[in-house]
Amino acid sequence: MRRLLVPVLALVLTPTAGATFTYTVETSSPVTAPGITLSGDDQSKTFSIVTRVANTSFGDTGGWKVQASATTPTSGSHTLPALTVTAGSYACYSSCTVNPTQTGVSYPITLSTTAQTIYNANSRTGEGTFNVTSTFQVTYPASAILGTYSSTVTITAATGPT
Repeated sequence: MRRLLVPVLALVLTPTAGATFTYTVETSSPVTAPGITLSGDDQSKTFSIVTRVANTSFGDTGGWKVQASATTPTSGSHTLPALTVTAGSYACYSSCTVNPTQTGVSYPITLSTTAQTIYNANSRTGEGTFNVTSTFQVTYPASAILGTYSSTVTITAATGPT
């Protein structure tokens, strides 16, 4: 018998704002990750969250970072493996003078309740306003139990590349 698992993820935003650095989440909350039909096989699905980083302190060479943490996906007493971030990319939104160059970020990144850098701009990079797209992965092991699983993903940003 096949059954559908639909994890629902709540997104928590902690904005960091200053005179020349702002951060927003562009993807609406809550995010509903793709469900699956149980088949007896391990399966994975991805979803993306877009954030906007504005570092308009042109000449400030400190860089910036986007960090994420997440609770374990649960449905009652049942759990799925921790969420992972499998990729990150940027696109210029406006006034980009120096594109971000990452340092020290290697995918995949397994999330826990401790914030980890999932995208960053090295010193002397990331000047302008950028949309940062992070790809998250939910893994459904073959032994997954039917249910609606939820996890809280917290995304923050701050100046400094690490």
